[in-house]
Order: sequence, then C-alpha cells, then structure tokens
Amino acid sequence: MPRTLLIAAGTLALMAAAPEHAQAQYYKGKTITMIVNYPAGGPTDVEGRIVAQHLPAHIPGNPTIVVRNVGGAGGLIGSNQLGEAAPNGETIGFFTLAMNDELLGNAAMRTRYSDFTLIAGVECPLVVYMRKDTPPGINVPADLMKAKDFKALSLNAHNSNTLNMALALELLGVKYQPVPAYRGLKDVETAILQNIGQMANSSLSGWSGSVEPTLGHVVMPLWQLSPRAKDGSYPRSKALPNLQTFEEFYASVLPGKPLAGQIAYQALRALADPQLAMFRVAVTPPKAPPEAIATLRAAFADMWKNPQFLNDYSRIIKTEPILVSGAEGQEILADLGKVPTEFKQYLIAITTRMTSN
Repeated sequence: MPRTLLIAAGTLALMAAAPEHAQAQYYKGKTITMIVNYPAGGPTDVEGRIVAQHLPAHIPGNPTIVVRNVGGAGGLIGSNQLGEAAPNGETIGFFTLAMNDELLGNAAMRTRYSDFTLIAGVECPLVVYMRKDTPPGINVPADLMKAKDFKALSLNAHNSNTLNMALALELLGVKYQPVPAYRGLKDVETAILQNIGQMANSSLSGWSGSVEPTLGHVVMPLWQLSPRAKDGSYPRSKALPNLQTFEEFYASVLPGKPLAGQIAYQALRALADPQLAMFRVAVTPPKAPPEAIATLRAAFADMWKNPQFLNDYSRIIKTEPILVSGAEGQEILADLGKVPTEFKQYLIAITTRMTSN
C-alpha cells in the first residue's frame, strides 16, 4: 500500500477511535457532584444514593460521585442550584421534579425544568395512605368517605404531590384540612406517626421502603395514582397489583358519576401524567457538553442492565424500575407547554385556596 494511503487509513482509524477515547478520558480523575433536591433519608435521597453507588462503574474513567442534599421549597432550591451550576458535566441532579412549578410559572423557579437536559428517568406511582384510627375508623379504604375534618399532610402548597392529593379529595367531595407545611416526607411520616395528621401520600419507594415498614401497623393504603399506559388507560402498577387505582376507588364509592369531563380530574391528570411518567430524573444543567450528556445517558442505559444495581434498587421499591430514556424524558418535559390554560388556572385556584386557609 502506498505511504499516502497508509497515512490516510491511519488517520481514519484514529478519527473513528477518537470519540470513544475522548469519552473515556472526559471523566477520568474527576468527581461528579450529584445534587438531590430533597433532604437526606427521604425517598429521593435513598434512590439517588443507590444510583450514586453503581453509576461510576458504568462511566468511562470511573469518576467519584458525591451526593449533596439540597432540600427545601418542594425541591425547588436544589433544582435552582443545579440550574446555576457550571455546565461542565461535573454537576448533575437526581431530582423529583415538581412539574406544577413550570406549569404554573412559579416565580421562584430560576431554571425551567424543560431547559435541563434529561439523562434518564424512572416511572413511579404515588400511594395515598391514612391512619386506621381516623374517626369513625378506617377499616377498609371506602371508609374515607365517612371521615370529616381530618388533616392531610404534605409539602408546600405548590408541590405536585400536595396538589395531586388535594385534587383527588376534591373529586371525592371529602371535607378535610390541608396542611401543606412540611420540608420533607420523613417529617410528614413522623407527624403521621404522632397523629398530628391522618393522611399523606408518597412515591412507591417512599411507601415500600419507609412508610409500610415503619407505619404499616398504623396506616392503610387507600389507592395508587398510577402512571398512564401507552393506550391511555391507568392500570395498576406491577409493583402494587393488589392496591386499587384512584380511578377504581372513585368508581367504587361514587358509582354512576364518571370522572371523564370533570375539570378537576383533567387538571389532576395534566399534572400527574408527566410527573408519574418519570417521577425521579437525572438531569444536567442547561448547555452541558454533548460528550458529557452522551456519556451519562449511555451509562444509565448500561447500569439498567446490571443485575446487582437492579437487585439493590428493587429491594427498595419492591419491583424492577422502569427506565425512561433521556430522549423520551425530554419530550415529556417539552409537552408541559401544551397543557391547556384552563387546567393551569384550576391548579392555581386550588393552590390559592390551600394557602389562604
């Protein structure tokens, strides 16, 4: 082969290998800070630490990951910090996103969620639970309809979980006292244990990993708010096959009164569908380097095939986690801009009502 052809062939080979080599070197010797936007010990933190433990082995260069908990304002303080972090791929977030902050244009949100770059997400249902000794006694879930003026505890009034619970109770026509005043879900659980309040909700990992083991003798699960299936239905989560969905509960206690067409239900699902589709997300600041994004997305996809990771994660949430790819998650965030104004206004009205009480 002529010398010029040998040189050209060698150059092409180096070019082909360059992306892989650059990817391997990008994180070599570096430390990644993972901001968790809820306090230590809560469901988001527990899941984030499992990810932080396993992810480095799947990132070329095997960087160190350090978890930093930045709780407060329903996760908004942590997401604001990530939005203002240097976009060099060395700071990422493992978040529970309060979708309503973007839907309703929360003035305290300095970086829109749709401006972050999605690395991966995890689908997850919510579980609503209640103390069994709430008067006149909760022996079966339907007994909720007899309870009055109980306290429903949650994070701030702008939090997605708070609004999901408030909208469900409004649809059921139940009289209660909202207490949207807690910093983290561990604080909520403690207050439920002390009977300061009687109802709350939590993600699947929060229910399976914390509430059920510690409060199972005190509380009863009432329903799950499940993610939307591809056919538009709301089936029970594989992790909670014996717990009715909100739609099933509603039909059993208010037969003949369909949910379809009720603006409260439409607002509930406009808020909950994107939230539950990727309840936990890994994100980078806006304008992170493309090579960092590609490396991290590939690392998450690879980690999701690791039996040890899946085993550790499944011990907490009691089922194998459902991964949402970065590309899929980015589309979900982009769709937040398509929610009808009337649903947004309804959500604002619910929030105003809770904060004015």
